Amino acid sequence: MGAFRLRIEFEDRTGMVYDTSRIIAKYNISILALEVLPNLMYFELECENEEIKKKIMFDLAPIPNIKKVEEVRCTVPDAPKNDPFSSILGESSALKKAIFRARLAAEGSSTILILGESGTGKELFAKAIHLASPRNKFSFYPVNCAALPDTLLESELFGYEEGAFSGAKKGGKAGLLEIADKGTVFLDEVGDLSLSTQAKLLRVIQEMKIRRIGGYKEKPINVRIIAATNRNLEKMVQKGEFREDFYYRLNVVPITIPSLRERRADIPLLAEYFLSRYVNSLGKPPKTLTAKAMAFLVNYDWPGNVRELQNLIERAVNLTPGRIIDIDNLHFEGHNELELPEMEDVPLKTIVEQLESKVISEALSKHGSIRKASKALGISHPALIKKMKKYNIE
Repeated sequence: MGAFRLRIEFEDRTGMVYDTSRIIAKYNISILALEVLPNLMYFELECENEEIKKKIMFDLAPIPNIKKVEEVRCTVPDAPKNDPFSSILGESSALKKAIFRARLAAEGSSTILILGESGTGKELFAKAIHLASPRNKFSFYPVNCAALPDTLLESELFGYEEGAFSGAKKGGKAGLLEIADKGTVFLDEVGDLSLSTQAKLLRVIQEMKIRRIGGYKEKPINVRIIAATNRNLEKMVQKGEFREDFYYRLNVVPITIPSLRERRADIPLLAEYFLSRYVNSLGKPPKTLTAKAMAFLVNYDWPGNVRELQNLIERAVNLTPGRIIDIDNLHFEGHNELELPEMEDVPLKTIVEQLESKVISEALSKHGSIRKASKALGISHPALIKKMKKYNIE
């Protein structure tokens, strides 16, 4: 049986959930999930019969205080095949700004430095830039600079001649920078490179020539370098931990990816996307997040960013026995700093309002102006002013 979702707008009234559920129960179909928000309800029902769907919607409409009943589709958009950036989900202004800059940078061949915390999707951006560039017919080569010791990393990047060191392959070996001709090399965690390796890479980027370890002949190369780091390279330069000339050579086109807590408005979209993805890939029955669970996700600070959210949703899909993922099914690796009263004793509307007021106050405190805070929250300037009046926030 297929599932479809009903969106019901109503004016607050006791017994609304009971009355609507009683109508649906007449048709002997399963209610897979139920979400209740202030003046909104979402029912997920197991039904493929179009006539029954229409009858349910027709029977619900006359219930007192119901304003509107409609069928809704999944809000997660399918990624157009011709747009590499469509795989980066989000509508917040901070993310859109980063994507806009990345699109422009993709058209050229300048070196790009992607900045952002761990788990924000730096490699996803790098791949999208490569695929949107004129080099997209050639290969994309990612290298984790923190995963290999200096000597091994340099032999991987620059290659080596026969007999360059003990154990060197007969005939030598071409390095990644040589193999990646006309393509893109992504240097991830570039802040972990040693000063010695930085000096060697600086010369390669300046001259676009490569010399294998143990060799004397220089060979011209044609690669684009995209680097990324979660570290503050400017402070590292001041402390002498990162070469200043190498920093400026990398920082031709800087792109900063916002953390997930800076784009809270995108959390519901991402959560629904990952939920749908893991339900399908793991062969699980359809599941849905309750409004309380979603409120927790939106309020959490996400030190691990999008990667942490992705892992949490996958974990919840695996460990939730039923079809409803509630707060108790969200297994955080750390502790949740959100302090709420007992859920059984407080109406959902009150919980949502408390969370909304808290998030708005934090955004105003951080950004210092209503206009900047509204952009960060992903809502309009007038909408934020209206909510500030509602919660008496000055």
